[in-house]
Amino acid sequence: MRRLALLILLCATLVGCGVISDLADLQTRLQDAGYSGISTDHTSTNGTDRLEVRATTQDATKIPDDVARIVWDSYPRHVDQVSVALNDTYEVYSADELLKTFGERQVAEKPDDDADVGKTIVTWLIVAAAAFLLFLVGMIVLIVFLVRRSRRKRMPPPYYPPPHQ
Repeated sequence: MRRLALLILLCATLVGCGVISDLADLQTRLQDAGYSGISTDHTSTNGTDRLEVRATTQDATKIPDDVARIVWDSYPRHVDQVSVALNDTYEVYSADELLKTFGERQVAEKPDDDADVGKTIVTWLIVAAAAFLLFLVGMIVLIVFLVRRSRRKRMPPPYYPPPHQ
């Protein structure tokens, strides 16, 4: 069971590393565009992928739409909703709104890794369950063999009379 838990943790970590790397790249792009105090969070709840971006800027001409455009054109993960908190302004955009406003994404969207991880975990759970059942069957066969062996009537050793003297 420990190995299975470690495998599940490893799969989740590998998927998480990709998301963390993409979020770090997005933060760099936002910094290069003149934003500071940047915080990003990508969550998936009930099949809805949501990206939340918080940032500040001294440039009064920048609006949340500018941040949303950077996200839409450079963040490679699938998003259903983008929330932008810029200074004291908060906006929420659906993927359809972003598509209408900014057009097609400028970055190729990476496939959703959640489904692949789920399939991998289910596959390993099935393999682990099959291995466990095989182990149980082997133990049962061994126990039955040992019990039958111990119940056999033992023949006394053959009696050889001592030689006459």
